[in-house]
Parts: sequence; structure tokens; C-alpha cells
Amino acid sequence: MGGVEISYGISFLFGPGSRPDAGAIRKLIDEVGGFDIAGSPAGSADGIAHVAPSGNGTSPDGWVELICSGLSFDLRGLSPWADRPLPDCAYPFDLPADLEPASLEAVELRPGPHLAGGERMTPVVRVMMDLATRLCALDGLAAVAWHPARSWIGPRYFASIVANWLDGGVFPGLGLVGLGMVADGGMQSEGVAFFTGQEIRIEPELADDRAAAAKIAVRLIDHLVEAGPLAERAEFMGPDGRMLRIEPSSNARFVRVWGAG
Repeated sequence: MGGVEISYGISFLFGPGSRPDAGAIRKLIDEVGGFDIAGSPAGSADGIAHVAPSGNGTSPDGWVELICSGLSFDLRGLSPWADRPLPDCAYPFDLPADLEPASLEAVELRPGPHLAGGERMTPVVRVMMDLATRLCALDGLAAVAWHPARSWIGPRYFASIVANWLDGGVFPGLGLVGLGMVADGGMQSEGVAFFTGQEIRIEPELADDRAAAAKIAVRLIDHLVEAGPLAERAEFMGPDGRMLRIEPSSNARFVRVWGAG
């Protein structure tokens, strides 16, 4: 895989003993198409790389290089090798009530090392998301975790919202972004900065109604992902037609949202 570690990924979470092996990936390719396994790594006859245990006694790992739309992505933690670490979950979306997170096993998808430096470009992320929706058809999948937002998402919901975005619909702000309340009564996002370099902060005057504030956030997230980071004060039409004032914070890390007054 090379020596470059990409700093984000998507984890596919399976019940105990349910992680796929390389054969399951090949079977899925035959069923859904749209991606393929790259040429077998050196010394491997089955298309899966075999990595020796490290000096600290950690378990062996197994990975396949997947090709989608000409880009390569590494899928790691396949059975029968050790699973990947479970990512944090701060924002659950459409998960079953009886899900037991501690029992889950993770398989992890990351951009290939050749994408280092460009792994956050929207075209790369879109291809990765397309590949992820195809992997959602794997048997036994319980949840999909998007690392930048610390979100865990039900597979059907994930595939639906991402496919809608890829088909030209609204950016899936409730899933690829988390929204939470902060101590002063405002609402802040987690995960928008991955795409734009800025998070969103809905000021307390607009965040009393959390559902309405979330709708404002989703609309603004869609706009910013398309238009890029906000550099100066502007007006923005909310989902109810009301004009809102948006401006970057003093450190430029947030887009702050108020009523237009």
C-alpha cells in the first residue's frame, strides 16, 4: 500500500464473525459492478495482500485495492485477518435500537496512497462515496461510519442519501455532517470543515427550534459544499424564505448564522 497514510475513511461495521473476505468482495463485484479489484499484489494469488505481523505482536492484516472510476481505494480488515479499530460515534443516524456497538467489527475503506494531497477534493470524495454505496450491499452490514463527522449511519439510509447527492440532489448534511447543541444554546456542525475548511454555527436566536435550525444548517451546508468557504458577510435565504445573515467568524473557522434583522 505504500508508506502514505490517508487521514480519513469510511468504516463498514459488521456483526461478530460477519466481516467479508476477498471472495465476498469478488462476488459483490459480479452482482453490482461499477468497481473492481486491482491486479493481485506481489506474492499473492488471490488478490489480497498479506502483511506480516509487526514487531509489537499485532495481528496480521489483509487488504484489497479496489478500482472505481479510475481511482484506487484500499479496503482493509477483511476476514480472516484482524478487523480495523472501531471509529468514534457521536452522531447516529437510522441505526437499529438493538445495535450493540462494542460487538461490531470494522472493515475500513480509505483513498489509496496515490491520492495523498488530493484525497479531499470533491471528485475524489464522490467516487469514494459511490464505491461505498456499492459496498453497502455486503451481507451482514450493520452500519456505515463516516470518520470526518464521527457519524454512524444505517446502510440503507447511507446508500439512499449518498445516491441522491451523486445524482444531483442536495448534499447529505444529515449523515455526512453531525449537528449538535453547544453550551450557549447555539447549534454547531461537525464534518463540514472536511469539505470547506469551515464549520457552521447557528446562533442561539435561531437555534431555539432545533428542527428549524437543522433545516437552516442543511440548506447552508449544501450551499457551502457547492460554493466553497465563506470569505465575507453575506445574506442567505433560509428554507422558509426568510433572509439570514451569514459571516465568517474572526478566526475564519466557522460560518456564523443570524437572523437578517
